[in-house]
Amino acid sequence: MIIISIHIFPHELKRFERIVETFKKALNYADNTSPISLRATLNINPALIEWGGECPRQTTNKFTGICKKISVTTTTEVKSDQTFLGVNEHRRDTINEASVSDTIIFLDSDLYFDERLLAHQLNAISLVQKTNEYFIITPQIVKLWDDTWDCIVNPNFINKSHQYHKTIDPRGIVNAEYGKVTLSENKTFKWGGGWFNAISANLLKYIGIPDSFVGYGPDDTFIMECCKLMKRNGHGVQQYILSNMVVTEDRTPIQCSAGLKENIPNFRKECDKHFTQELSNFMRKL
Repeated sequence: MIIISIHIFPHELKRFERIVETFKKALNYADNTSPISLRATLNINPALIEWGGECPRQTTNKFTGICKKISVTTTTEVKSDQTFLGVNEHRRDTINEASVSDTIIFLDSDLYFDERLLAHQLNAISLVQKTNEYFIITPQIVKLWDDTWDCIVNPNFINKSHQYHKTIDPRGIVNAEYGKVTLSENKTFKWGGGWFNAISANLLKYIGIPDSFVGYGPDDTFIMECCKLMKRNGHGVQQYILSNMVVTEDRTPIQCSAGLKENIPNFRKECDKHFTQELSNFMRKL
């Protein structure tokens, strides 16, 4: 099974709707859609959400209506539990409920991607899972914050400034033609958590997202560092790059009366406090 997994807050519904419309078109390029499922969670935790003029019931109904537009098997959840703080809880649930033979693709609601990317991912998964116990397949990106990301930057953007991503037209970027799509090994491990990366579920189950990582961040960095440790210890883990399939983020401000409360904790900062200890815990597992 190929599990497409996405977590959204009420103010991200319009972005989620755009994701679904792109995803519907993407299914037309796939030879076989039966192994694909969507797992979508709407987070309406009252400890996090400032509703403004929005109504929780209307938002939930709209979310359900958007999900009904998808032709593949879809699992939808609406979470109001005050312990369900964000994407880390959602991704941890996805990993725990997946089978070891599955592949998981995490999506962020602000992601733009080419309609053909899903089909290329499916083909790549079929190829690499024959020879790799653990794998990650990653599309390319535009120039980002620093040079450590250059290993997955498309060559057309490698000489751009580190501020380039702030001014781009995301739709134009992802729909442009960059050449033949090829698959190559990455010499390191680098990706963003919700950037349409295909990751073998057995790898995500082996590493896991620590329970101390609540809300948001740094699950992707943690898994990358664990992959490096695994490879040094002889585990067969490999990242692959889908060249000339480019994804990017939408940096347009969201216009919505609902939003996150101002006084919620800085989840990333809190998670960072546990990072070193959790990495040490994982090292003892190897």
